[in-house]
Amino acid sequence: MFERFSELTAADPTAPALLHCEGKRVVTRSQLLDRAGALSVRMREAGIVKGSLVAMQLTNCDDFLAAVLAIARLDCVVVPIDRDALAAEVGALLNHFRIRGLIYRMSPADLHPAISVRDAAAVQLPAGTRMLKLSSGSTGRPKGILTTEENLRADCANICSSMAITSQDVNLGAIPFSHSYGFSNLVSPLLLNGTPIVISNDYLPQSVVDLCNRFRCTIVPLIPMVYEHLILASSGRFETVRTFISAGALLPAAVSRRFRERFGIPIHTFYGCSECGGITYDRQGAAVERQSAGRALDGVELSVNPSTSRLTVESGAVAAGYLHSADEVQLFEQGRFLADDLVEVLESGEVSIIGRVGDLINAAGKKVNPREIEQVLLQMPGIREAKVFGERAGARGEVVAAAVVAEPDVTRETIREFCRARLSSHKVPRIIKLIDSIPLDERGKFKRSALDLLQ
Repeated sequence: MFERFSELTAADPTAPALLHCEGKRVVTRSQLLDRAGALSVRMREAGIVKGSLVAMQLTNCDDFLAAVLAIARLDCVVVPIDRDALAAEVGALLNHFRIRGLIYRMSPADLHPAISVRDAAAVQLPAGTRMLKLSSGSTGRPKGILTTEENLRADCANICSSMAITSQDVNLGAIPFSHSYGFSNLVSPLLLNGTPIVISNDYLPQSVVDLCNRFRCTIVPLIPMVYEHLILASSGRFETVRTFISAGALLPAAVSRRFRERFGIPIHTFYGCSECGGITYDRQGAAVERQSAGRALDGVELSVNPSTSRLTVESGAVAAGYLHSADEVQLFEQGRFLADDLVEVLESGEVSIIGRVGDLINAAGKKVNPREIEQVLLQMPGIREAKVFGERAGARGEVVAAAVVAEPDVTRETIREFCRARLSSHKVPRIIKLIDSIPLDERGKFKRSALDLLQ
């Protein structure tokens, strides 16, 4: 990444790399490269050596990009940590993976990030590893996704080709750089393709509209929650945006339709996972209104097991494997990954995501796909949103539970009556929680734990 950005800088050193919402400050490619060089010197002097794992806990800022370049220049491994992670969580991750360095900002007023270095024995990683993407895993035990420089380059090429992103575009950088979605759609296109970023840490709807118009953004990657807020709480129109992208969670079809009607521009669904980068993209727009996630990205081959509906992804972006702990590496079949997603291929050739292996509910020995029940619930008049999941029920295993956002005249019993007429008895929700809104995390994904105390 460092070599490629150096080539881009040599070709056009004054080209903008970063555009700041405050004061319209512009950071050129050469200025960003200089900042990275200075940071790499500080890191080396602090004791960061070749092959070290170096964690970063930074907001969307110049130093995030400079740190990625500096870590690559020293031939070390980038470990992005969520910017909202607590100190105890960060410490646990540093210990678990024997991470040697941590780059962070002690306060927003600091001009330069702090560098913390600790004693850590070397970790044996696959050749070419450049990034460790962190995941909690299905058991809650942290694991890292071993991603090579070639994986990152392939993912960037697939995304930019499929989404027609070039160095002449301007990306709105509001989603966190530290998340896989933000890194693949913002950081990589800048460092490998030269696509400038408008830096923001602001999700407020009117700010999104104003920033896009002020800096003439052409590409806007966001999460579903922000699109819903834009419909409800923003004024004005988008003057220059040609492509809105949604990823990180399922975009409700109603939100897609209302956004398209409100702004006259469709939202394009992007589906991927940390283990294999981008998988599908909706080139036409409004795919969720067709119950689709689009077609395979350029450079990606997909296959579906007819008996299990599980998806296999083949691509140069497929990661090398998992780092479960500092001493436990699990390698994937090269260029091939069996996803936990359950899909079907529509007559149009597009892919529809119908669930996940881990989300299936074991209702007295019968496997229930929550997505099937959600689709039924959303057909009921008065129901605006629905999320279905399993609740532990002793010897029964699990029972079907539903969190529902609905009009005041919708009751638990009317919901059950509606479902009984359309679903087998074991699929009818036994537990129904009527709530004001579906709880979501920063990525826009469902926060199951937030419902535990609700009736």
